[in-house]
This record gives sequence, C-alpha cells and structure tokens, in this order.
Amino acid sequence: MRRLPVVLVLAVLAPTLACVRRPLPTDVHQAQTFPAAPGKLVKVDLRSLDVNVRIVDGATIRATADLEARSSSRSAARRWIERNTPVFNDSTSTLEVRQPSREHTVIIFGFMHNKGEVGLEVPPSCRIEIRTTSGDVSIQGDQPASGAVRVTTTSGDVTVVGGARELVVNTTSGDVQVKKAPLSALQADTTSGDVTLLSGSEKTLVETSSGDLRLDHLGGELSVDTSSGDVHADWDRLAAGQKVRVHTSSGDVRLRVPAGGQVTGEVTTASGRIVSDFPGASDRREHRLTFPGADNAFGLDVHTSSGDVTLRQVARAPAEAEPHK
Repeated sequence: MRRLPVVLVLAVLAPTLACVRRPLPTDVHQAQTFPAAPGKLVKVDLRSLDVNVRIVDGATIRATADLEARSSSRSAARRWIERNTPVFNDSTSTLEVRQPSREHTVIIFGFMHNKGEVGLEVPPSCRIEIRTTSGDVSIQGDQPASGAVRVTTTSGDVTVVGGARELVVNTTSGDVQVKKAPLSALQADTTSGDVTLLSGSEKTLVETSSGDLRLDHLGGELSVDTSSGDVHADWDRLAAGQKVRVHTSSGDVRLRVPAGGQVTGEVTTASGRIVSDFPGASDRREHRLTFPGADNAFGLDVHTSSGDVTLRQVARAPAEAEPHK
C-alpha cells in the first residue's frame, strides 16, 4: 500500500486539530462603590444579565459585575464580554447601570456558553428601577426599601425575599415569587407568567392572560383580571368595606376568607359550579349567587366564564404568645 508523505498527512489533519483545540475562557470581575443619598434613583437597564439587589444599611452603593464567556472562538467570547460588560454612570441623583450596545447575533462554528450577573447593595433610602430582557431579577434584604421597587422584564423570573415594602412588576413570560416579608402593596402585570405571593400583601392588583395565581396571607383588597389562569387567594384579614374583585374567562377561582365576616355582592359563572360557605340567593339558570347587603360586609365581585368558583370561610388560630423568659 502506498504511504502518504508525513507533510501531506499533517496538512489534512491540521483543520481538524484546530477545531478541537481547548477553548480559552474569558471573564470579567468588577467591584465599585458610589455615594448614596435619600431618594437617589438606582436605575438598572440590562438585557440578558441577571440582577441581584440586596437592601442593606450604609452610606454607599456597592456594585459588582461578574461575566464569563466560554467559546470555541476566542474572538466571539471577547465580543460578548465587550457588548455585555455593564457601564455605570453616576450623578448626585441617579446611578444608571446599563449595557453599552445592542447585542447582535454572531454565527459561531462551534459553541458559546456565557453567563453574567450584576450585584447591587443599596441602602433602603434609595429608589430602585430594574429592566431586563431575559435576565432574572432577585430582591432581598432584612429591611425594605422606603419607596416602591419597580421591575420590568420580558422572560426573566422575579424573586423577592424581603427588601421590598411596595412592589410593581411587569413581565411577559417570567414568573413572579414573593416570600419571607409581607408587602403593603403588590401590583403585577404578566402575560403568561405565574404569580406566587407567599408572604402576604395589604393591597393586591394582578393582571395576567394565562398565568396561575397563588396569593396567601392577604390582608386587604384584591383585584384580579385573568383569561385562563387559576386564582387561589387566602386571607388572614379582610375588613368590612374592602373589596374583592376577580374576573377570569376559564380559570377556576378559590377564595378562603376569615370566618365570621359578612359578604355582599355576587358570583357568576357561565358553565362552572359555585360552592359557597356564605348563604345567598341562587339563580341556577343564570349560574349566579347573590349575597345580600350588610353594613359590616366586604364586597365581592367574582365572574368566570367556564371556571368553578369556591368561597370558603376559614377559622384563623390566634397568634401564639411568646414564651416567658
């Protein structure tokens, strides 16, 4: 058998060897501090980077940026780092965090893995506004920000574990979860993302198309508009004169209110069932249950097209007393 020259063999294998060479990682780690002031706005506008905000006492705002790109093309990894490393613009009234340019699609014959996160430690006296495209947003802290925390994202998830007293969230498909510390107000607007409130809120307003809602430990008024999502709401407190409004197309509605109260208003459904612990005037043909008016009643307005409605009274156990020391 005829043997190929060694030089010819190396020339044939060279492209293959180049494709399988070990990729070189590219990363960025930054840390900066900025002066804080009461009412100063921390405005974050990022695309795919995750945002982690912690509310802490102090006179400064501490910011970190951690990015990493691994690719079979070192130049592509560098381009991603350059286009996603955040820029910090600081003034006496505003700290702006943004990405320097729009990210363009780059065709790579190989692979690209990247991740990035911006971390912020912010005093509670500052205001916070966050906007991302696909980056997840996390808010946490042992004490809440004094003003409303505002978050807008397309597909990123939003998780709040303390750090907020009033929360305003707008998302397309990202999920929203709030736990640990109760809110004074929650306003959530989502297309298909789920909203899970585990820590309670004094006033709650939610609009969604197909996301499911689980709202626990509520302490006041509720207004919900949804197309096909299910709504489960549970109250610790619901005072006379406060209003509960839930409108949905095909989602089921389950409401649990403290026992012993009075209700006024009505529940209607086109084809679903109505189950209620409160007595009322039933119209089976119209699928309607009407509750008489009362001076000490909360207002109820529930409407669904094909979903079932369940209204329960639940006895609340008294809070446990602290042990004597």
